[in-house]
Amino acid sequence: MTGADLFVRELQARGVSWIATLCGHGLDPLDDACRRAGVRLVDSRNEQAASYMADACGRLTRRPGVVAVSSGVAHVNALAGVANAWFDGAPLLLVSGAAAVSTMGRGHFQDLDQAALAAPITKYARVIDHPEAILRLVGEAWDAAVARRPGPVHLTFPMDIQRA
Repeated sequence: MTGADLFVRELQARGVSWIATLCGHGLDPLDDACRRAGVRLVDSRNEQAASYMADACGRLTRRPGVVAVSSGVAHVNALAGVANAWFDGAPLLLVSGAAAVSTMGRGHFQDLDQAALAAPITKYARVIDHPEAILRLVGEAWDAAVARRPGPVHLTFPMDIQRA
């Protein structure tokens, strides 16, 4: 079992049956884990559309809609729907891929502090930096998304942690 498999199982345990996405290289292990587990990937034309789909899901179900995007610019593009969820109190989980934890901050492809960028418009924003932290961070993010006034949360999920 990989980190991505564990992540997907935890989402399934929380009732997630589909994820809005724009499939990209930074999500390959997560996408594969979703396919193995039978979680439907709803691919969109762009990250904005995917995040708005997750926002709508959260509004309608009062449970976090999940959107998964690749790193860097893809993450930035998804923040449109995250901001919308922030202003209107809709529960949403943005999962953004990233290069390996060991190369963060060293200029790898589309290297960006995604959690810091998401923090002002989310209730919770973290990097999953160890496989052992997956369940705890998913739980904390999910709980924050639905607590008090619901809202969006973010997890950066690096490739090496997805594959671990």
